[in-house]
Amino acid sequence: MTDLSIFKSETLHGAEAGLWSSLRGREILIDLREGLFRFIALAVAALFVYRGVQHLVVDPARLNLLLLMISDSLTFIWLLTARRPLVRDWNPFTVFIALAAGFGAGFVSMEVGVPIIPLYIAAPVQVIGLCVVIWGKVSLGRSFAILPANRGVVTGGAYRFVRHPIYAGYLIGHILFLLSSFSIYNFTVYAIITLFQIHRILREEAILARTQEYREYMDRVRYRLFRGIF
Repeated sequence: MTDLSIFKSETLHGAEAGLWSSLRGREILIDLREGLFRFIALAVAALFVYRGVQHLVVDPARLNLLLLMISDSLTFIWLLTARRPLVRDWNPFTVFIALAAGFGAGFVSMEVGVPIIPLYIAAPVQVIGLCVVIWGKVSLGRSFAILPANRGVVTGGAYRFVRHPIYAGYLIGHILFLLSSFSIYNFTVYAIITLFQIHRILREEAILARTQEYREYMDRVRYRLFRGIF
């Protein structure tokens, strides 16, 4: 009887150790994946800033480019400080879409394009878009994410008005940069980024809507980007 008890105890202990080892291994894998993801973000940000600085050295008056650099670089800075998500969508297609939407600015041409509207009109509106981005990121805190994820539901600050103020601010900045320095190439890049961004928004909301808190928030705040439009 004693031998049987010892055998059962050892079996349970072995099972617990195996489970703990499995969970620990999974945590390490998640940490490595997060680390690689953030390293890529930092590399893209560094390349983006380097390209922008090169153009600004040649033409310091390009305020629209400076504002674009500041706005898009904030994405990568906030990503480095983000907390680990409770739930994240690692579907390969979603990962591709999210990366393309989040890091797609790295493919934008910084060459001087055709000004559809003058810089003295575009730049102030870009500043407004940048302020919306900063307000949204401050409101979000460390709950920022590139991939659709649940890092906690945020409903205060800029999120009282639309459900995705950061994306709205980026869109404002991208449109005004494009209008002040237009090219067919950049139009194509921004069109793809915007379509992917909308997909990312929908996937993100699908994850967050699993919580009652976010479903109630969606009932209170109807619009995603711009009130009365979308």
